[in-house]
Amino acid sequence: MMKIKYGYQLSIDDLKDLEIDLFLFANNNESRKYSLYNKIKSNNLILKTISLYYQNEFKEISGIENKYIRNHYEIEDLLDDYIMNCEKDSLKIVVDYSCMTKSWYYIIMLYLSNKEFSLKKVTCIFSYTPSKFSEPLRPKANSDISPLPGKITIPNNRPKALIVGIGYEENKAQGIIDQIDPAKVFLMYSKPTLDEKFTNSIEINNENVLKYYSDTTETYNFSDLVDIENKLKTIYYKFCGEYNIIISPIGPKPFTFVSMILSIMFPDIEIWRIGSGEDINPYPREPFDDDTFIISEVYYEK
Repeated sequence: MMKIKYGYQLSIDDLKDLEIDLFLFANNNESRKYSLYNKIKSNNLILKTISLYYQNEFKEISGIENKYIRNHYEIEDLLDDYIMNCEKDSLKIVVDYSCMTKSWYYIIMLYLSNKEFSLKKVTCIFSYTPSKFSEPLRPKANSDISPLPGKITIPNNRPKALIVGIGYEENKAQGIIDQIDPAKVFLMYSKPTLDEKFTNSIEINNENVLKYYSDTTETYNFSDLVDIENKLKTIYYKFCGEYNIIISPIGPKPFTFVSMILSIMFPDIEIWRIGSGEDINPYPREPFDDDTFIISEVYYEK
């Protein structure tokens, strides 16, 4: 069984002259979905590329295999099929989670941490393509508030401490607070962001909940994964002895990614999602520009 040994943040300039065994990304309606692939394909040898999709329509691209994904188990099956038939003892995988649902990239992280296979080492590069600002749509009703699938936690009688990573749609944060009814609530949101319109929208659409929990609200640098990690760890180390720690990463995805990594490193951390089922708000999500990516390289070893 593999464990996360270490990881660190990269720049896009670090992704050159690599032999990438497997490149995974989500193929949906967002225009940023090809951004990383198009950026690095000419400077690196990519042996296999698979797009994961959950809609019936997608654009065929030469050299890219398309896989229809109905649930997270099919991602495990895909990885099983690839890794179990691999003759190498180490792999380099790129996961572009920009357009993936939370359960998809979380199950990839869990798979690499928990699966028994003959590989000695996996280097996994997780990348996110920031988008231009688009006005938040009217929020859908919350129909799914539950732990992310794939990880088993042992229940106990401790009170709950909830960390909410706030997004810019209204009512999401208050919805999960009401559902979980924690003993302690901590709010975190991105400030600064690449475009201050994101921060302004977060603060306007969450004005009431931010005011109510102002004493336990903290900001982080959207583009700095270490800053996010350090602030989450500070809360965890201070309260993990007395409380069950739950993180609900409503947005943005770099915060979600770091939360998930910490939940693998610290098995007592739970990750909860809040959503509207299949009735989600569609956003075009154009890339912020051609050169901005938030990239982390994570090493898994036996």
